Amino acid sequence: RDKVEKYIEESLRKTEVERTSLEREKSGIFTGTYAVHPFTEEKIPIWVGDYVLASYGTGIVMGVPAHDQRDFEFAKKFGLPIKVVIKPVNGETPKPEFMEEAFEDYGIMVNSGEFTGLTSQDGIKKIQEKLKEKGLGGEAVSYRLRDWLISRQRYWGAPIPVVHCERCGIVPVDEKALPVKLPENIKDFKPKGRSPLEDVPEFMNTTCPRCGGPAKRDSDTMDTFVDSSWYYFRYIDPNNEKEIFSSNAVNKWMPVDQYIGGAEHATKHLIYARFINKVLYDEGLIKYLEPFENLFTQGLVHKSFYYCQYCGRPVKDEEVKDGKHVECGSEVVMLTEMMSKSRGNIVPVGPFVKEHGADVARITILFAGPAEKDMIWSDAGVEGAKRFINRVWRLYSENEDILRSEIQFNKENMNDDEKNLYINLQRTIYEVKKDSGEFHFNTALARIMEFINALYQFKDKNSPVFKLSLRNLAILIAPFAPHLGEELWHMMGNKDSVFQERFPEHDPEYLHFEEVEIPVQVNGKVRGRLRIKRGASEEEVFKKATSMKNVQKYIKDKEIIKKIYIKDRLLNIVVK
Repeated sequence: RDKVEKYIEESLRKTEVERTSLEREKSGIFTGTYAVHPFTEEKIPIWVGDYVLASYGTGIVMGVPAHDQRDFEFAKKFGLPIKVVIKPVNGETPKPEFMEEAFEDYGIMVNSGEFTGLTSQDGIKKIQEKLKEKGLGGEAVSYRLRDWLISRQRYWGAPIPVVHCERCGIVPVDEKALPVKLPENIKDFKPKGRSPLEDVPEFMNTTCPRCGGPAKRDSDTMDTFVDSSWYYFRYIDPNNEKEIFSSNAVNKWMPVDQYIGGAEHATKHLIYARFINKVLYDEGLIKYLEPFENLFTQGLVHKSFYYCQYCGRPVKDEEVKDGKHVECGSEVVMLTEMMSKSRGNIVPVGPFVKEHGADVARITILFAGPAEKDMIWSDAGVEGAKRFINRVWRLYSENEDILRSEIQFNKENMNDDEKNLYINLQRTIYEVKKDSGEFHFNTALARIMEFINALYQFKDKNSPVFKLSLRNLAILIAPFAPHLGEELWHMMGNKDSVFQERFPEHDPEYLHFEEVEIPVQVNGKVRGRLRIKRGASEEEVFKKATSMKNVQKYIKDKEIIKKIYIKDRLLNIVVK
């Protein structure tokens, strides 16, 4: 008994994190007592193990070494019997002496008396039913909830609205006294291992709302995430002096359509915001359970830097010569990690914008890869962004004379080249809008670049389709390169901002409509080119091809032996 009590005392000195760590070796002690199995009536030894927590379930667990890894390690260490009662669905029953780890998946029950042969899911239900029949128990829900620490020993943060009274204990502040406000006359905010509020007696000393005796305020403050957990409600109704917000206004505008933030928000701000939202829902102030409908977490920007292993620190580019750290003479290695001042691998925004422009920075980042992935900043990416912007500028400046003229566009009067460019424009509008809405900015920019290539290749710069394309292109580019987009827009004679213009809508009639140009060969030699609808039949293509004058010249008075048609690619007429 003394040994058991000593073990328990030692275990209680450890934190829950230490006790439940999967890395540490299991410890325990036999109590010398036994329990009786409710079905088999076998004697089961009762052990005390520090990895079993009183805060989870009943604080007592039935050890199943073959099917729980912690129990398995415990049994192995103390030589306890390991009985396999579940086997894989399509496998053999594991032999305990050869097992290296517990089998924790669902499977088929074995060595389980009347339950043998059932799936483990069905077995659980049947066992629960039998326990109920015998009056020995049944199913129960155990929550894996842990205490949520939201207090800090800092000045900044919402004061905890409770007082500590020697007579009454911990007492909530009266609602009439809310909110408890931070003192403004504090002089020293520096951390000291305790809250700086403890040094402000006029704040700390108060009276107990229950007995009226002397009491102390709680000196901890709540995490600032608590403060920022409900700002989006107040944004909707910021001037309301009667209530936290108007429920009608909030229910009209909320929930938020799109939340954008770093991955760390999932375990910080989002937890607090969702908690407060659910409290307000339970209070009947709002009609929805979740505050944010969609979450997007963007990647981080990484950059390479030199690191001296001998000195154990990053070194600047100018401190490296011939692959060695000038200061110590040791070789340096190149590492690529998230941008950080401590690593010296940041790109100062001010000097970069002054040299290259803000649009270059935006294009470099947006075109580098998927927005949800981390990107590696590179000088090559910067140069590529500059080339793109210069190419767009050149396209407009070389055609400035025609940009200001009125667009007299009629899609019924388009020639073949204009029709192809118009189709290309509709696809570009559709894909840029679709990709941008899905945060695929890199592919949206790639599509814009393809369209710019088509505009350079288009010959008739006076065509109304060309002018229409340039007008729409300026709007498409503006979200990615706003300064460039604005300049192009005004170059075309527009007075208002490009951002006051509606985003273009694609023409559905021409989005999927497409013609292709195929070569027409006679005996393997190209004798003409034919425009056809994509997917046209061989009969239709042959009829059009044989009506072409240059083709007729080579098949006249000759026997057509066969036709070779590769759909949408070519037609070859073999004659003799």
